[in-house]
Amino acid sequence: MREGRSGSASAMSHADTMNRYRILICSACDFYKPGDDLECAAYRVLVYFIESGRLTPEEVELAVSQACRQSVAQEVRR
Repeated sequence: MREGRSGSASAMSHADTMNRYRILICSACDFYKPGDDLECAAYRVLVYFIESGRLTPEEVELAVSQACRQSVAQEVRR
């Protein structure tokens, strides 16, 4: 169940959650720069699926580990 974002504790919890999502989803992306606050469409879609219960963070982590083993540049060179 979600808590509201009215108090600073819940806002901090939401920020922590979003930071965990950013690390989980964005760390494998060739275009991600640590400290960058931009959100691409793929990030937003994956967060939506996680928050709606359609995907778990573990499923996203598995997909990232399988699909993002090499950079896009390496994929294009093949």
